[in-house]
Amino acid sequence: MATSDNSGAFLEDLANEILLNLPVKSLLRFKCVCKKWCALIEDPKFTIEHLNCSKKKPPQFLIYDYGAPQDAPPVTVIFDNGIPSPSQGDNSQRFGAIKTLLGSVDGLFFLEREIDKGSLCSLWNPATREVRHLPAATIEFQPFDDSGRHFGFGLDPMTKDYKVIYHYLRDECATVYSCSRDSWKIFKHDVNYNYRDCERNVLYNNTYLNGSYYWLLTEDRTWKIISFDFGKEMFVEIKGPPDDYYIDVWSANLILFDDSVAILNFLEGRVIDVWVMIHPGVWNKFVTFNWFEPIEICYESSLILVTKDSRLLSYNVKTKNTKLLEFRLPGTSSTDPEIGGSGIYYYKESLVTIKRQGNCKLDLNDCLTKMVAGY
Repeated sequence: MATSDNSGAFLEDLANEILLNLPVKSLLRFKCVCKKWCALIEDPKFTIEHLNCSKKKPPQFLIYDYGAPQDAPPVTVIFDNGIPSPSQGDNSQRFGAIKTLLGSVDGLFFLEREIDKGSLCSLWNPATREVRHLPAATIEFQPFDDSGRHFGFGLDPMTKDYKVIYHYLRDECATVYSCSRDSWKIFKHDVNYNYRDCERNVLYNNTYLNGSYYWLLTEDRTWKIISFDFGKEMFVEIKGPPDDYYIDVWSANLILFDDSVAILNFLEGRVIDVWVMIHPGVWNKFVTFNWFEPIEICYESSLILVTKDSRLLSYNVKTKNTKLLEFRLPGTSSTDPEIGGSGIYYYKESLVTIKRQGNCKLDLNDCLTKMVAGY
């Protein structure tokens, strides 16, 4: 009897291990096999374990074609060699009038779209196709507009709550949205800067890391970082590279480099310096190299560049190895959602749900629809 029990436990563990390594597309279909598998796949512990497994796999990139024709899917997911991922299927989700697209954080993206001359903010999981529309937000000091406003999206690592920060450089206020609260909270801050200089020079290549969102800005030729801590829900000022070091206000990029916040500074003669923040306010010039194509994204210690004929190119800053990816998409040389082109995002698919509470029950009709659609 004990042997039978051990055998049953072994088979159950084996099935669990197999499921953990399957793509989200397959798991959504397997939820309809039986109630036991549905409960397992919807278990938050399984979601976390699956996400951890996904993070160990080779990198993926999600490419959103803002100008894709109506008969073509706007989303393409590729591996780091440029080959399309077989798990993406026909992702025909389309979002019009995108003004802001941030992510991914645990496979989730933040979207801001223009709807009837207003803004609609949403969270989106491309793998599960879930979309969660955020309630409308107003700020006492300024309405939503395009002048000096900035978004950030991230995770509170303590509560595992996904949040969105929205702020104006010209006001002493900001508002933060919490998925658990399902509401915006307005608060004042005491970040000290001259908004006129900052508004002109804030770089839109901002970034998220370990519970904080970062913006690079300048004031009176002094560079600094403004970060927002999603756990404490407060802004923090961080000193930038040495005051005597010149950073080009219009071309420097704030990036992630080997799990550290870093600055790509473009110099004359196609030369780039990489400054890595070792500790808050402590910077080290890591490497200097020559660049040759527009840089789209940085992941780990590599850069993704786009050639003049819209081919993607990977360049490892440490090893100096170059790899031409087997992918081409017209428009990759432009990454502004408002003028078309395509955005390239480092991506790990996940089962993380963004449904509101009370909407997570198994729906047989939904299962059958997903099975017919290939999900």
